Amino acid sequence: MTRAIVPVAFVTLAIVGIQLAVLSALRVDGVVVMLVWLWPFVVGLTGYTGLAIWSAVLSGLFFDTHSAAPFGLTIVVAVALAYFASRLGREGVGDLESAAWWVTPVLAALAGLLAPACYVMLGYVELNFGLWRGSVLASMEVNAVAFFILARPSARLARRLARTEGRRR
Repeated sequence: MTRAIVPVAFVTLAIVGIQLAVLSALRVDGVVVMLVWLWPFVVGLTGYTGLAIWSAVLSGLFFDTHSAAPFGLTIVVAVALAYFASRLGREGVGDLESAAWWVTPVLAALAGLLAPACYVMLGYVELNFGLWRGSVLASMEVNAVAFFILARPSARLARRLARTEGRRR
């Protein structure tokens, strides 16, 4: 086990707590902003695939056990986001120092745009047609804007925690 797993786990659990206690009650245009998808994505942008997958499974697991959504859907979406972000992170695409300032927020906005659509499509595969009572498009838009705004601070925190790792995996 790596040294960065413990701090990433604590922050992941804190984010899940904020998601469940605060953000699930606050809605923007009837939509909940899903930090449990943003966090694994920005951890993935650090390039540490193991940490990103760990944070995705942990956040999805704890969120799914406390929400009314079908168990496992949040985990699958979070793992997919984390994996693809870690591929980009290994190539240095989302690096906060060497890339333009807007690269990380734009990538996060794309993730926020695609994640709700993937979530609903996976629900349809699972034969659950009642995941969204409102507009999927509104959910995609709200999460894209929120991810754009929160991407850089979240990525800085993720990078700081991942640096306790000492080397890239």
